[in-house]
Amino acid sequence: MTSVHIATLHNRHDTRILLKECVSLSNEGYDVFLLVGDGEGDETFDGVRIVDVGRPEGRVASRLVPMWRAARRARALKPDFIHFHDGMFLPFALLLAATGHRVIYDVHEDYPREVLAWRFSWPVRYAVSFGYTVLEWIGGLMFAQIVAATPHIARRFPAHKTHTIRNFPLHDELVASEASPYATRAARFAYVGKITVDRGIREVVEALTRIEETRAVLDLAGAFDPASLRADIERMPGWRYVRDRGWVGREEIAHLLGEARAGLVVLHPSENYRYSYPIKLFEYMAAGLPVIVSDFPLWRQLIGDAECGLFVDPLNPAAIAQAMTWILDNPEEAKAMGERGRLAVENDYNWARESRALLECYHSLAA
Repeated sequence: MTSVHIATLHNRHDTRILLKECVSLSNEGYDVFLLVGDGEGDETFDGVRIVDVGRPEGRVASRLVPMWRAARRARALKPDFIHFHDGMFLPFALLLAATGHRVIYDVHEDYPREVLAWRFSWPVRYAVSFGYTVLEWIGGLMFAQIVAATPHIARRFPAHKTHTIRNFPLHDELVASEASPYATRAARFAYVGKITVDRGIREVVEALTRIEETRAVLDLAGAFDPASLRADIERMPGWRYVRDRGWVGREEIAHLLGEARAGLVVLHPSENYRYSYPIKLFEYMAAGLPVIVSDFPLWRQLIGDAECGLFVDPLNPAAIAQAMTWILDNPEEAKAMGERGRLAVENDYNWARESRALLECYHSLAA
């Protein structure tokens, strides 16, 4: 059976889409296509055929035209399933469903809530949020299945056709083969992923100046959004303790985590983040790192029993600095935290378990 995945707004090597979902389906015997729109050409990756529909010039054209092309290409392939990953693709997906295709909506984010944080006037934000709500409600009726990245997202869709498939890490993906012994590591902390104000970059950089003797270094691996934010953060006194590595590959991230004392996930307490399952949290745990995380009730429920990290007020640089200092002053306890986190990932928070839910979703449709 054939499954066509559409992800023209994502990186073609996106971890959830390609490395986890598409490869898992290919390994199960499905004929899998991934339609992207980056202008980098076609390729085959672990049995998955990546098809590039092209990326025209212009901000609007580079988003909408690849979606239209992907919809047409998907129809031409006559697949058993069309599985899409971009919220903006909803209008095209509804047209595909209306013409008889079995469509699976993979909901990565709570889009109606997410757009409320956009940097636009409130009438625009509320109009777009309402539009997403309406389109997703119609999609809940028309789509064959819904794949939700978190239980919070899943509650918005019909229970009988919704599967919660969380974005947990692949086994040993970010475990460095030559990680340094924990006790010998320098005072380095890791932050991996998109770098934004509401993900706590200002508070973390300020926290570096509050650590006694300023003995800590922050390793950043990601892209600033917007790009102009970097210049603002560079003007902060704590920037001299930051090593900005930019956007790096998975092997380099594994090496970075293998040299760190702890991983940071200090998202601001917005409604969208309070109910999120940030992949980097579980990737830090998989790499055996203790974590310093925002004190959200859901996150306490997820990892509190594992006792693998410290919970902080993400808006308080002094609290973040205190947690970082504790990690440095208590290496044995911090190492034990990391080991408990890794065990939690091996037992519960891993893609091997989630992939079974994905395959059950497909098998139910095939039946």
